[in-house]
Amino acid sequence: MKKKSFFKIFLLFFFMLAFSLQGFSKTEVITSNWVTSPLTIDGFNEDWENDALNFEKKVDVDFAFRNDAENLYILFIFKDPKYLSSINATGMTIWFDTEGKKKKNYGLMFIKKQVSADAFISILEKQKGTLSEVEKNNIRANPQYFLHNIKVVSKGGKSVSQQADSGDEDIAIFRTMQQEKTVMYEFAVPLKRMTEQDHGIGTEPGKIVKVGFEWGGLTDEMKKARAEGHSVPGTEPMRKGESADSWATRATGFEEDSRTGRTPLQYSFWVDVQLAKSQ
Repeated sequence: MKKKSFFKIFLLFFFMLAFSLQGFSKTEVITSNWVTSPLTIDGFNEDWENDALNFEKKVDVDFAFRNDAENLYILFIFKDPKYLSSINATGMTIWFDTEGKKKKNYGLMFIKKQVSADAFISILEKQKGTLSEVEKNNIRANPQYFLHNIKVVSKGGKSVSQQADSGDEDIAIFRTMQQEKTVMYEFAVPLKRMTEQDHGIGTEPGKIVKVGFEWGGLTDEMKKARAEGHSVPGTEPMRKGESADSWATRATGFEEDSRTGRTPLQYSFWVDVQLAKSQ
């Protein structure tokens, strides 16, 4: 009897150990495909038609990676607008960990912001110098413009914002586009990073990097507004048949939360990416 009891305990321990080891098994590594020339970052997926897309079931998105010697390119496709959450207010933050851990020590926040024509003129003049009255009047023909801002998010460091529209070299770039029911994000992120506040992953071709995607929820500004009893930007989902730009205009205004009190969900997930080597 003692031998049978010992044998049963041994088998139970064996199966528990096997299950435990299975739970700690190595995460599947996603392959980044090599490209011979830089991709055009425009928010469309034509450059990705030959790439097998990966699927994240819990948020119903497709995504893929490509790289060359200078940049990591990312395609991110929302197939269900409800998972966009408050992305127009919070932006998409992409975290990069070259040590294979899920540490949020360095990331880039990509956010599309709406500005008035005069604010857009002011930004252009800071970048390129004084504009002529004809140029200003041409710009004022459209009352609103969208800018693609990128903010470095680093642990213990100062955050630095930079516009992807500035034309500067060695900065990340992104664009968004809507096609029917899908909303696409396309990114280009430099592989090299010289300082903590530079845009870049801090790796090289052939290496593995852990990449985390995070969006939605409430920003500090939104939390403060809610605490003061004001409406909160970005809490209303996209309406049926609504364009992405129309929703962005409406969702980034302070208008909806006072009626429903809903809190937008925050979404995130991590993947391991094997960067391609030079071919």
